[in-house]
Amino acid sequence: MAFDISFDPTFKHTPWIDAVDRVAAGGDNGFNIRFQHLEADLGTVGSRFTAVSEALNSLATTAEVARSVNIAAVLSTVGTAGWEISQAGEASKPSDAEEARGAVAVLLPASGVITGFRAFGTCSGTGKLKVDLVRRKLTGGAEKNVVQIVAQPDQVFPPERTPAPADALIDPEASYFIHAHTDGAAMEDTMVLTGFQVRYKETH
Repeated sequence: MAFDISFDPTFKHTPWIDAVDRVAAGGDNGFNIRFQHLEADLGTVGSRFTAVSEALNSLATTAEVARSVNIAAVLSTVGTAGWEISQAGEASKPSDAEEARGAVAVLLPASGVITGFRAFGTCSGTGKLKVDLVRRKLTGGAEKNVVQIVAQPDQVFPPERTPAPADALIDPEASYFIHAHTDGAAMEDTMVLTGFQVRYKETH
């Protein structure tokens, strides 16, 4: 990217000669005209620095990179009813349980905007499978659901969900995690999670 910033000085020094030139304020070679040219050049230099600063600031404030992070469904148990992790990278509701709850951490940059959230898996039977992208302040406090995916039984898993603008901004003072839990499931229901994806725009 070219900014075409240049500077053409107006001051050109004409040396004085001892015992020939008389030091004077006026005239083409006097102090006044010389300092006027110097003042004009310094003003131009200052404006060029301002232009350079604005150009660099514009680059700094608009740098934005689209990224995504893929998360394996390795869910840590939340409460007493956990997911079965008998197959690497896959979480299943235990066949002898009606409930399963688990969570996995999500690493996001300190600055940016979450643009999409998606879960992958299958859900069959009578119950629903809910997957929440959640944030919580590092100092504690209540959880905040950023965006939720609800998988209905015997249907294709939902497409990507986009958080509301008020929840999409990444909070550098919060941690993010995925919370997956069953809702109204029966023992014979089959629920499997195979992975998650979070898309975001990182700003610098």
